Amino acid sequence: MLDSNQIQLEQEILGALLNNSKLVIVAKERIKYYMFKYKPHMKIYMNILDMAERKMEIDLITFINFSRNSIAEMDGVTYVTEIGTCSNSDASFNTKLELLIEGYKRFLYLEMCNNINESMSIEEIESELESTKVNIHKCQFKKEIDIAAQYNDYMSWLYDENRNKGISSNLTQIDKYLGNFQKGRLITVFARSGVGKTTFSIQIASNMALQGANVFYGSAEMSVNQVFNKIAASHLSVSSKSIDDDSILKEQKDSICEFMVKLLENNFYVSTETDIDKFINEIKLYKLHHSIDVVFVDYINKYIDFSDRDIMTNKLGRVSGKLKSLAMQEDICVVLIAQANRSVDKRSGEMAIEKIDASDIQDSARIEQDSDQVVALYRNIKLDDKKYKDKLFKMGKLRYNSSDADENPECMNAVVIKNRHGERGTCALKWQGKYSRITNF
Repeated sequence: MLDSNQIQLEQEILGALLNNSKLVIVAKERIKYYMFKYKPHMKIYMNILDMAERKMEIDLITFINFSRNSIAEMDGVTYVTEIGTCSNSDASFNTKLELLIEGYKRFLYLEMCNNINESMSIEEIESELESTKVNIHKCQFKKEIDIAAQYNDYMSWLYDENRNKGISSNLTQIDKYLGNFQKGRLITVFARSGVGKTTFSIQIASNMALQGANVFYGSAEMSVNQVFNKIAASHLSVSSKSIDDDSILKEQKDSICEFMVKLLENNFYVSTETDIDKFINEIKLYKLHHSIDVVFVDYINKYIDFSDRDIMTNKLGRVSGKLKSLAMQEDICVVLIAQANRSVDKRSGEMAIEKIDASDIQDSARIEQDSDQVVALYRNIKLDDKKYKDKLFKMGKLRYNSSDADENPECMNAVVIKNRHGERGTCALKWQGKYSRITNF
């Protein structure tokens, strides 16, 4: 006999899902279809998940159209419509999910008690207890544990000549060291202030998108317009400053528009959300409706919880840990941008590039541990000063053909200082700050 409170709880959960597709992410990770006791509710939830898998928009009208061939199994259109009006607030959605899970666990225990009787042997009773424990534990996992499937998946991957070879950044030397940007990895890129870590990340992100990769760019320091300005400046050889202050010609604006249409067609999305949990949910929701190959997080310090009184290393570590889990669970590449310690700025020495290591990532302990690969960027930012540059030029100390960033103002060095999947080494890149552009040297 179904309890009326249980029916109402299930209706409110389903109603919330039909009114707010963002909640599907939360529900999908916490509850299974069989936790609904009323069979029509099971069918409704299964169809919602099916729509999510097909990357469809989820609302009441779309759901009814999608389910028209099986709507009778859900007690009809009128009942589904009533469910769509059952939840007016999402505030207690997580609490309702918890109540559903607890109710299902209680059902399993009661069912176990009903199945045990005096005529059963000890072995049979223990078997019943073990089976119930297994089902209870399943409530905590997102997917079923299947050992054979892991091996089958690996064998299929091993012999697949067309398997994914990673995402190319179009920066040849970096791709060679990293083995391209592979899904499931957390790759950290860091540099001191003013070197160009944001320019670097936006450059490779747009390169990837224009080659067909689906890119999700998290920008915590720049607006969407500023990100697009940098991309347009790089690819069309227009000064990003001239776009900002609107001193470009109409013809140049037309070219930018044509280029942005091309970028849009390649699914380049910019998010300015800075709450790490909301940011991750936004990524998962976007992935439900579109594919994602790579996520950029620019930069980590902007995603920490400042209300947390813990030390900075631990706060940053919680963010990097969540991003590493995201990369592995969602099978996407996550590129994390980080700041170098201020002490690096104070180093003088002409060989500063060799002094940068993983310990120079600001409050780095956990970030470095969570990262599969770490890349340090270096430029001699003193050469951005025209007077200083002219002085060195007159002294014959500027070498525009050099691959050493200390003596070439148009060179950026990228140092792979941690690589779980290959060798470490130094790359030379072409730096063109005026156009926010980084290319092969």
